Amino acid sequence: MARAKYKQIVDFYKKYITENKLSDGELLPSESKVANKFDFSRDTVRRALDQLEKDDVVYRQRGRGTFYKDSKNKVKEKKIAVITTYLSNYIFPNIISGIEEVVSSKYYTMTLANTDNDPNKERKHLRKVIDNGVDGLIIEPTKSAIDTHNMDLYRELKEKNIPFVMLNAYYRELNPSYAIVNDYKGGYKATQYLLQLGHKNIAGIFKEDDLQGVFRLKGFKKALNDYGIDSESADVGTYITSQISSYPYHWMDKMLSHQDQPTAVVCYNDEIAVDVVKAIIDKGLKVPEDISVVSFDDSILATATNVRLTSVRHPKEDLGRHAARLLFNMIEIGVEKPRFLYDPELVVRDSCKELRRR
Repeated sequence: MARAKYKQIVDFYKKYITENKLSDGELLPSESKVANKFDFSRDTVRRALDQLEKDDVVYRQRGRGTFYKDSKNKVKEKKIAVITTYLSNYIFPNIISGIEEVVSSKYYTMTLANTDNDPNKERKHLRKVIDNGVDGLIIEPTKSAIDTHNMDLYRELKEKNIPFVMLNAYYRELNPSYAIVNDYKGGYKATQYLLQLGHKNIAGIFKEDDLQGVFRLKGFKKALNDYGIDSESADVGTYITSQISSYPYHWMDKMLSHQDQPTAVVCYNDEIAVDVVKAIIDKGLKVPEDISVVSFDDSILATATNVRLTSVRHPKEDLGRHAARLLFNMIEIGVEKPRFLYDPELVVRDSCKELRRR
């Protein structure tokens, strides 16, 4: 029984590769040339090349031709794990997009997980990372202002030589590689801007179980002190992750009941600022006519309402790219503890008012 025509073409290409001792990436005879040689249709040749491509023997490039693919030279696909506090909301999709851009260009696969800022979930995902033998890890620590309960697993990562980069914050006990924003400077710049507009009675609301909030509060206080205002007398609200849905609105509502209510507020991030602004509006007041508001992250929320927030910019995609590049520097060339510290800038919009000097 005669061998199928397309299989004869498959045999021809394989023999051609062997007899000519082709190297990876060398050009193979064109479809038209082979079709003429065998007096077969080009559809038959294409079917043969489809089979060879499926078998990982060749690859095709439009307008250039068909090339030999040496399986011995195939790049080994490696795995990167990414664990963040959240995945699908706020600035996190942008950060992950930046990481993925670099990871995919390196022919690595990437797995994603989130902790909801819960140390127990962090532990579960770290255990999976260690057991699955990934080549590297990018992780945003949970409740980074609190001593981690998972230090034993981070030590195990080091023992197994699994490099990791911390994102947005870090556990100080580990002294790790990280890609973060200079939150202290961001807190200082946000507060300084209000001070330069003439505000003196400035309140602040900050998250206290994440290191970002701790540093932003320190920057807030330093700016007040530098401008001759006692930071300990300032109205400051602090909250933890579990209070995020209720505390900001009620705290601001309480501030507005004071006889000496603040003329400006520095908010931990844009999510919090949205609740703060809502509390102000619900009291029949306006931003910035009655109270000025400055925030952090310059997220989509900063321009999502009628009040366009002045906000300290978070680099988002760029921070993700930097985190991934730091990790590859550790994996591929053995760099020890590479770090990236982003110097934040203030994006000025419409949420702040200059006070008349007295």
